[in-house]
Amino acid sequence: MTNDDLRVAFRRETYDANEALVDLIVRLTPHDPSAAEAIKKARSYLFEAWTILCVPPDDHDDDHDH
Repeated sequence: MTNDDLRVAFRRETYDANEALVDLIVRLTPHDPSAAEAIKKARSYLFEAWTILCVPPDDHDDDHDH
């Protein structure tokens, strides 16, 4: 599996985890709104991780040309 393949797999897994939290938020909100709000914040960090995985990493070999 290539690095690109791994990034795609991790991106899909991160997206799926983020989406799965929606159901938890819906069920949790009536019982504990503060906990639901904390999970909403966690979702924003998962989205940030997904976004990072969408951008190809820098090629460190390019730094050797100076």
